[in-house]
Amino acid sequence: MAIAPNKKEAKDEAEVTRAPRRKSNKNLFVMIAIGVLALLVAGAGAYYFLVYRASSSEAAESKPVIQIFVPLEVFTVNLRPESGDSQQYLQATMSLQVPSEKDAQALKDRMPEVRNRILFILSAKSASEVSSVDGKVNLTAEIINSLKKPFMGSETEQNLTGAYFTSFIVQ
Repeated sequence: MAIAPNKKEAKDEAEVTRAPRRKSNKNLFVMIAIGVLALLVAGAGAYYFLVYRASSSEAAESKPVIQIFVPLEVFTVNLRPESGDSQQYLQATMSLQVPSEKDAQALKDRMPEVRNRILFILSAKSASEVSSVDGKVNLTAEIINSLKKPFMGSETEQNLTGAYFTSFIVQ
């Protein structure tokens, strides 16, 4: 017959078999925690490089647009007379807006043609047409459209982004 094991020996065997299980549960928990922490760090790093760096590089790439203004000399023209009115005059000063120095120089090189086109437009207007705000806005749009057209001997349109009156007197 077999000898019954001591209680002490049975107890030692139980501890030996249980101890590794507890240790493996702790190891498993620690490994899962490290894995989750590693995923969080990797996700934060990916977010930083993909989102934050991309938006900051786009902001650096989109430089502010510098606009250059080309001032024009004073225009003094006779306005088209309306029925029964005495002769009226318009005195206006303008600045033209262009996106680069190259475009500014192109306008300066063609200044006689620029002034000629503007004078023809201004002298064709009556005082009632240019006195209101809407009339001035329409006049500005007409001047911009006229100046964007190619000049004599050129096939390229002018790069003009705006025209602004700095003085406007109807008398």
